[in-house]
Amino acid sequence: MYDNYPKHDVPQQNLIQRFFAQRWSAIFIEIVMTIVITVAAGAAFDYFDPLDGERATAADATSGEAVTSDDADSATRDPLAFARSLGIEYIAAGRLTAASAIFDWLIASAPDDGSSYAWRGYVTMQTGQYIEAQAYYRRLLELRPADFDGHNALCWAYGETGDFAPAMAHCQRALESAVSRSEFASVLENRCWLGVEMGDYGAAATDCRLSLSYAQENGEVQALAHYNLGRVQVARGKTSEALPHFQEALRIGSAYAKMYLDIGEVYATLGHQAAAQASFERYRRLAGDAASVAR
Repeated sequence: MYDNYPKHDVPQQNLIQRFFAQRWSAIFIEIVMTIVITVAAGAAFDYFDPLDGERATAADATSGEAVTSDDADSATRDPLAFARSLGIEYIAAGRLTAASAIFDWLIASAPDDGSSYAWRGYVTMQTGQYIEAQAYYRRLLELRPADFDGHNALCWAYGETGDFAPAMAHCQRALESAVSRSEFASVLENRCWLGVEMGDYGAAATDCRLSLSYAQENGEVQALAHYNLGRVQVARGKTSEALPHFQEALRIGSAYAKMYLDIGEVYATLGHQAAAQASFERYRRLAGDAASVAR
């Protein structure tokens, strides 16, 4: 599925020390805290800790390119850029409620900034709210018609709601927009998953194998490609050939909760109860985190 962060302003350093050096920091903290509390009905405050210097930083899963110190310094001079960086760091730390509130504020503050819709859509996808995510990504594409993230995400989001024709159309547009190995790997894996959902197992298997050839440094895509190759084999009645793919998917790991549910059900059917329970537990943990944010 769509696994990569949107490719916009991903910080590589903690910005807290730089932030507090700015004269506008106290005012901006108050503004953001007010927005967070208002939008998240108080729940986000439990996550929002501007005084905590131990915050995890985000990595650019799409390109792996480092952001320079000049970029970080620029972010601290711009309240919107700083808010975006903080939201991305919350995503990396799994604090999706707080991240949602920040990107809602950014959208309200700069409604023509496509990156905020990309990040807000990403957070919404992680919580399984696919119809809502579609709206964010459609808005992104209104601003950036050829945006890879927007088309790749809609390939997945429309597939999750069973709207296969627009899903496949966005897969094709994402392939046309892809410029890196990581992007090709991601959209081919998305199209593989979509092919399995549509029952086109031959095309799905081809896409997943191609995805694996491009995804040499993208573990998430590798895990999902193996998962979907396993699904292809199960659909063809070749469960024994599916198991190595499932085992590899579990070894690598994924943030996609349903992968663990599907694999657990196969293991349970085969009588591998310990493996099934371990997979179900991982599913409950991931799905539970997403559900708590969605509420």
